[in-house]
Amino acid sequence: MARRPNQRQRRSSSRRHEYAEKTKVPPGIENEPRVPLVGNEADYEITRSGHVYSRRLKKFIRWKLTPNGRHPYISVQVGGVSSPPRWPKEAAAESWAAAELKRVEQERIQQEAQIEAQIHAQVEVPETERDAIVKARLGQGVFRENVAKVEKACRITGVSIPIFLIASHIKPWRHSSNQERLDGNNGLLLTPSIDFLFDRGFISFEDNGDLLLSPVASLDALHKMGVDPTKTSNVGPFNSAQQKYLRFHRAEIFRRSQDQ
Repeated sequence: MARRPNQRQRRSSSRRHEYAEKTKVPPGIENEPRVPLVGNEADYEITRSGHVYSRRLKKFIRWKLTPNGRHPYISVQVGGVSSPPRWPKEAAAESWAAAELKRVEQERIQQEAQIEAQIHAQVEVPETERDAIVKARLGQGVFRENVAKVEKACRITGVSIPIFLIASHIKPWRHSSNQERLDGNNGLLLTPSIDFLFDRGFISFEDNGDLLLSPVASLDALHKMGVDPTKTSNVGPFNSAQQKYLRFHRAEIFRRSQDQ
């Protein structure tokens, strides 16, 4: 008669089964650069290859495997609560894109602060004009009034109530001349979420009004922010002066790849 396994043997078997359900951390992975894991930035970091480092444990955690043993996934814990499973490559792509966006945003803030200081130092330019140019960076003052003479509503959402609209530069303020910074043709009236997508290069427009979607933009995020990625959209043609600025936006701001 076969003997039943005792409690110690059952625990040992359980540990072996748990180990078999996880992949090993490959050697040398600790030398790979890491960024904060989106959704759990304070507790975890992730490499480009999708390996997750626990700041609390001070080590990499193993990928788990789906029941068929073929597909690895990430499951992290914060305060004893496990997160939903995530695919390593997708989590890595999202986290590295967020880190790059943060880096670009910090550089932009520094650059715009330097330009603003230079504008204030241009004593040959009348003070009222200098103030108007600086306010244009935030879509205020004379620039907003000029844009409102060309655009009447958000091209994507159709919102036309001024309080809900942002006067957004097509060719960014930091790349423009003083004249371009105040030019109404260099602006669009956009709702806040659409302004964010356009300003960061996740969307753009063809001269005829066809909407362009960046291949690096999250389709789920686009939908939640007011852009339906499943539909082909045309927002109406732009005038010749606007087209000049849109050419710059498509060439320099629109994100055609993960590296931009």
